[in-house]
Amino acid sequence: MDILDSQVHLGPGGAAEMVKAMDALGIASVLVDEWWMGTPGHPYYPVGKNGEAIRTTSPTTELACWQYPGRFAFLVRADRRDPDLKHVLKFWRDNPNVKALRTSPGMTRAEIAAFAAGEEDPIFECAAELGLPIFVQISGNTHLVKRYAEKFPSVKIIICHTGMPPGPVLATIFGQMEGLPDSAEHWAKVGAEPKGQAWAKVLRAADSPNVALKWAHAGAMFDAGGYPQVAARPYLKQAISAFGAERIMWASDISANQTSESWAELIFSIRENPDLSESDKQWILAGTAREWLNWPK
Repeated sequence: MDILDSQVHLGPGGAAEMVKAMDALGIASVLVDEWWMGTPGHPYYPVGKNGEAIRTTSPTTELACWQYPGRFAFLVRADRRDPDLKHVLKFWRDNPNVKALRTSPGMTRAEIAAFAAGEEDPIFECAAELGLPIFVQISGNTHLVKRYAEKFPSVKIIICHTGMPPGPVLATIFGQMEGLPDSAEHWAKVGAEPKGQAWAKVLRAADSPNVALKWAHAGAMFDAGGYPQVAARPYLKQAISAFGAERIMWASDISANQTSESWAELIFSIRENPDLSESDKQWILAGTAREWLNWPK
């Protein structure tokens, strides 16, 4: 079975070890969001008059793409404040190993408000012009995606991490990143939203045909940690009913997995899920990602 992991992180010197693990597990390809596990996300350099914008780079993954053709590709984090945004994204569009953009407005209240106000329109305009899909980390605010989906119908939008509010681990991290006096209390409250209520908002995003769902961190988001994540299965079935398996792509985010399953366990939580048909598994584990990211097998 073809397997494409639609989110991993990769740091310096890690490609050879990752390929060995991929070979052992039968993973054909991985989409890398190069992040060296710091805050903000190195590798990057500041741009803009006061250095307020971040322009990321992906040196480890670019090298891996040359060393292991077809096994690696990467996405580019886009910053709405980048004064040369359009030119930068055109440059990346011309790299055959760049498959998508990513934006993460769901990690502070200020960025959520900016997203709601349409301040990320320039990113979506570039995506429409350049033909690049966008991953959006929106942390429980999936209702805000509808405006962008309707205004930019040609842009393929993938909601990250099941679209759910942050679990306890991420809520703590978000609070620390935002750094306001009430941040810890606010993000704890956001993370405590009833799951049925939060999940209903995610499922409504399926009404937009250009929106897909990335199935990642299900263990943390649905209190389903531990192989084989049985408690997450009803939510995945509901997602398939709403989006169709052809709009759901699996990701391990293995280097940032909050519930400690191994890479193999995360794969087999899908492969051995008795609720899924073979067709469902083929779409979720690779087919959707290959189609939405224009990445042939």
